[in-house]
Amino acid sequence: MTFSRRSFMKWATMATTAGLTASARAAMLPLAENGLAEAHLRPDLLPSQAEVWENLAWMAKLGPKYTGNKAHVTFVDFLADQMKSYGLEVNRDRYTFPRWEAKRWEISVNPASGASFKPEVTSYFPYSGQTAATGVTGELVYAGFYKPQPPPEPPAGAQFDIAKMMANIGAAEANAFDLSNVKGKIVLVDFAVGERDYKKSYEDWGVYPVDAHFPDVVRPARGAINDLTKFQKAGALAVILAWTDVSDANAREQYTPFSRPPQGIPGLYVGKETGERLKALAKGSGAKATVVLEADTIENSPTDTVTATLPGTSSDEIIMVNTHTDGPNATEENGAIACLALAKYFAAMSKSDRKRTIIFPMVTGHFALTWVPSIFGFIKKYPDTISKTVAAVTIEHLACQEWMDDATTSHYGYTGQNQWSVAITEYRAMANILLEALQGSADKRTGVVNPVHGGWLGEGGGPNRVGIPTIGYIPQPNYLLAGQQNGCIEKLDGNLLYSQVQVFAKTIHRIDSMSAAELKSKASTG
Repeated sequence: MTFSRRSFMKWATMATTAGLTASARAAMLPLAENGLAEAHLRPDLLPSQAEVWENLAWMAKLGPKYTGNKAHVTFVDFLADQMKSYGLEVNRDRYTFPRWEAKRWEISVNPASGASFKPEVTSYFPYSGQTAATGVTGELVYAGFYKPQPPPEPPAGAQFDIAKMMANIGAAEANAFDLSNVKGKIVLVDFAVGERDYKKSYEDWGVYPVDAHFPDVVRPARGAINDLTKFQKAGALAVILAWTDVSDANAREQYTPFSRPPQGIPGLYVGKETGERLKALAKGSGAKATVVLEADTIENSPTDTVTATLPGTSSDEIIMVNTHTDGPNATEENGAIACLALAKYFAAMSKSDRKRTIIFPMVTGHFALTWVPSIFGFIKKYPDTISKTVAAVTIEHLACQEWMDDATTSHYGYTGQNQWSVAITEYRAMANILLEALQGSADKRTGVVNPVHGGWLGEGGGPNRVGIPTIGYIPQPNYLLAGQQNGCIEKLDGNLLYSQVQVFAKTIHRIDSMSAAELKSKASTG
């Protein structure tokens, strides 16, 4: 179902009030009075806070924007139209791929004794497999538990190799399970969520505010098992994956893992208590389960990358502001909402006020990387543009409040704080620019870090790998991959969103005032 923005006006107005008061409980965010970048900011040219939130609320109401689905196409068309209305030149690059779309999923269990039951399914494994409406039925067997181990620390200066990392993860997963007795059966496995060791991956350039403590280790709610093909090759009929260390509310509707190739076997997730109940049955004898996962595969499904260009006084040097557009909810991905606000702001200035051309690649494929190359496709297709790009600001996952499980994982709720933001750059000059722009903002709990041991996340890795001084701004809340119909809008803060837009505007101004040589200033921390 698609929607017009006008039909949401009343709803968005109500949502705006919630967004404005979600954490700060204040009307409008006062601008900072300090910092070199502040002198360039023109608050009178910024779109209003209400307008920015209204665009986000409209996007959220579309529902999950999985790559190439109807909601995603509607959003991409909207972005292209809005950029054109601001006077930017808009280009679209089309890709096609076999889009997989789940329609219906459930589990039925028939114990050897006692009544049959239908446990709650928290979500499905994307691009896993599909069944007929009647599903697949077999004996329920338990194949083991998987706890991800941190990857070995790479040697100093080593480039992050995602293909090698995934191969190592796949081998570790395969070794964790007993596949000797799964042929023709429904396999149950359980897992712990993986840790991200920020202390090992990063060195701090700085934090905002200065008295905040950037976390050493985080454990976001992500499915830890990345590959089901081992079960398919062993002859299993389906896989049930059980969370063990997050609440059901946290696990619900998690679209995880993403950007995996077709697995050839249906996979469904259940919560902790359900997993324990099923494990007890599977370790007995005679219990049977039926797994249903109806899905369609739409061959040659189209999906577009949209790039908007705002000329400056020079076309010889370019500032890139990039993001992706596909994602399950209103935070993953809302970077394009900030891109709209920034494009409108800079377009309202005289061309003479912009030293460099600004480009806004809003790419598709982040959730379908098997077929669609995301930012790497843009980089490969436009080498002349890349050669002129002096800096990149990658914007992802804005407005995030922190939602966490309590110590017993029985309650999932808002902690009263912002989600920690991770801003990644290898360049001291870029780190200093962002730290300066953050001063006085509502974007508290931001760590600006150097990925000394391969800690790049998200779309910023592309421009960074080709030598562009890049800031990759990428908070990682628990609900990042939760595909809820309301877009998790209740977990986002409009005041924080508007403050982040201001931070990025100041960052771009400051980048535009510095030479390419200055922007490339790169040194180790310490």
